[in-house]
Amino acid sequence: MDKKNSYYLVPLILVIIGIQSCARHFFRSNYTETNRVLHETKNLQTRPYLKAHLKNGDVCILKDSWQIDTILNMVNGDGIRYNFNRYKLQEGSISIPIDHVAIFETNQKIKNPESKRIKALSILAGVDAAIGIFCLINPKACFGSCPTFYINENDNFHDADAEGFSNAIAPSMEYYDIDALDNKERLGETFSITMKNEALETHCVREVKLLAYPRQEGERIYQSPTNDFYLCQNIYPLSQGKANEGDITALLEKQDRNERFSMSDENNLISKEEIYLDFDQVDTEDSLGLILNFRQTLMTTYFIYSAMGYMGDEVGDIFAKIERGSDTKEKLKGGIKKELGDIDVYLWNEPNNSWELQNRFYETGPISINKQFIPLKNTSSHSKLKLKLVLNKGLWRMDYTALTSIKKLVSPIEVLPSSILNKGNLDNTALNEIIHADKHLISMPGSEYKFNFKIPDPNIDYELFLYSKGYYLEWMRENWIKDKDLLKLKQMVDHPKAYLKGEAKNYKRYESTMEQEFWNSKLDTKTFSYHEN
Repeated sequence: MDKKNSYYLVPLILVIIGIQSCARHFFRSNYTETNRVLHETKNLQTRPYLKAHLKNGDVCILKDSWQIDTILNMVNGDGIRYNFNRYKLQEGSISIPIDHVAIFETNQKIKNPESKRIKALSILAGVDAAIGIFCLINPKACFGSCPTFYINENDNFHDADAEGFSNAIAPSMEYYDIDALDNKERLGETFSITMKNEALETHCVREVKLLAYPRQEGERIYQSPTNDFYLCQNIYPLSQGKANEGDITALLEKQDRNERFSMSDENNLISKEEIYLDFDQVDTEDSLGLILNFRQTLMTTYFIYSAMGYMGDEVGDIFAKIERGSDTKEKLKGGIKKELGDIDVYLWNEPNNSWELQNRFYETGPISINKQFIPLKNTSSHSKLKLKLVLNKGLWRMDYTALTSIKKLVSPIEVLPSSILNKGNLDNTALNEIIHADKHLISMPGSEYKFNFKIPDPNIDYELFLYSKGYYLEWMRENWIKDKDLLKLKQMVDHPKAYLKGEAKNYKRYESTMEQEFWNSKLDTKTFSYHEN
């Protein structure tokens, strides 16, 4: 269960494309009724189906059983084919070229090794096994993430070192993500990191590699929100931090996962707040940058799950439309993401008696802590600095902030994995899929892959960043299907301000308990296997 640009807004792309489905005459009764029957709760586990949404707009529904022809790259079975306007074109034996499919939808686990192409395009509906009582009671708080990465594979999930491509929830939304690993010690000859799938999702991973740059004692390399890398030295600690609740210095002066966060405004989810940061011990003429360790709360998780629920039994149709069109991606720029905003950083200009905007932080995902840095303008002649952060109330968790001196802009080298272990066993197929960028490693719930990297020079100390590229598909929870509301979906996209104001009280009902329910519904990769359940 995006990482950049907006974990919650990607599903809204689906919303925009599918919004025309509100017009009931668009889908003829035969298709609509068939679709409704397929998604009825009592049928989700008892009537197998595979729905293929084709790139030309047609839909094929195969019922009961189907076969995959790996030589001809076809899916064959008995079913019905509808055209773009949902008139029945064909009934009986159907053959579907997989290359013609935008997205699949099914209520059956896909286990056969030859089914990788279908796995990589399939939304699973109503497969709620092993998610626990917390998720069943409150499906909007179910654990979800893109791939999670751990330097120590036995670490608790609260200590994930990276979280890959959080907002890429459809094939056409695939992108790369870079995370600082914050490694403190010399690496030796080999560095390993473990990738887990701890949610009811299909992860399609195209690339995993390290970005490395050598550092001397006292030096660190930091990553900006635009993925530029800066060699820095010296740390200038926070002198005082203040927010609405008072002094927050103790929460932000150490990297201890004791985070500062606020609760949302019960009347409007776009209310802003301000945090003031004072640095009184800046003894340098160097240019400075601000370090900030942060992550999102579960507010965006609530939005993505709400959007999926609003889609209901038309989720496959809406996902297919995003795969067929690209123009709607631009429509999101003015939507909920814009209303919620970034973490805006301002520097106090004493001569001008004003706050000057420096830059913005933004990173999607509620699991791993993002460790980022932005260069500040006009700081070389200051011994004291005052900064102000302006951010959405209830959206962000912050762990640490400090200033550092900038030495220069640098370019890390790339290190590809030398081997991959699949739950302890050498997996050359997985390595081949990661090394060759035209393939995907398909990671199913419960999967666990360990990536081993040979360090270029074991005698050199390197700063490491993790590069991951891919996309993932959320499984459609049974309880989400019951929440279908296309008009609410339309409001979410067309009138985000009104939606965020109207949804504030509903969100407050979940906010105080979501954290506990979210973490308690995570899958344990040591005990859960997609293939055995």
